[in-house]
Amino acid sequence: MSRRFNFTGRAKIFREDVKIILEPQGKKLICNVQLRLDGYNLKPDAEVVVEAERGRVLRIRHAWGHAGKAFAKDGASSQFDISSMGDPEDVRYRVLVVEPGSCRLLATAEGVEAHNTQDGQTPQRSLLPIVMRDLHGGVWELENMGETPTLVLDSALGTKQEIKSSPILLSLLPGVIRSILIYLAHDQQGTDDDESDLGEGNTSNMWLVQGEKWAGCPCPNTTEHSEIDDWAQKAVTGFSREKKLRAHLANAMNMTQED
Repeated sequence: MSRRFNFTGRAKIFREDVKIILEPQGKKLICNVQLRLDGYNLKPDAEVVVEAERGRVLRIRHAWGHAGKAFAKDGASSQFDISSMGDPEDVRYRVLVVEPGSCRLLATAEGVEAHNTQDGQTPQRSLLPIVMRDLHGGVWELENMGETPTLVLDSALGTKQEIKSSPILLSLLPGVIRSILIYLAHDQQGTDDDESDLGEGNTSNMWLVQGEKWAGCPCPNTTEHSEIDDWAQKAVTGFSREKKLRAHLANAMNMTQED
């Protein structure tokens, strides 16, 4: 399915009406999507689409079925294979209810996380998902800034597991965090809560709240780049102190010199 959707006039589906469960089946990873759509004033023949995505690069689109089958009190479910997504840790899900023919989006749930069938708990959210890709000589990039800021590292640096346990990532984080906070601080200017969708669990909001904690002051409500830049720098300094970044990097340098 490759159609483009019209996102105007959509309703928001409550998180309690969406449950996504990951179920390992042999060598496959199956995503079971349970929906309850009664009370949203949707047409029974509206098409429901579920998208599993990591950033803007990896995406699987699943035709869940018609909205009418989820009108029952306990809802209904449909499943699909997401094995090709690889590590499911940073995968987010969207539920789209679409009007047949016009492709007008009637309702949506954005940024939904999956549950693990082993413990019934939502996996811990990574504030900064990391993906590895050939950057053709580059070292790092940021993508998906408007939804879930994602750090892209060049695959020649090593595996994601190796990078997470090396000083390479530590040395990159101040610049990465500063870039994210500056972008999001500018992006939030002139928007209200409905337009920005900065509710509980929204990754952009989590970044700004964390930035205010690190900086020790609110994000400036201004379009002046210098004020936002100063605030972001204070936040990075606060982050570095909290994580004892200077000491960790100094130790890494000493170990390198000893070798």
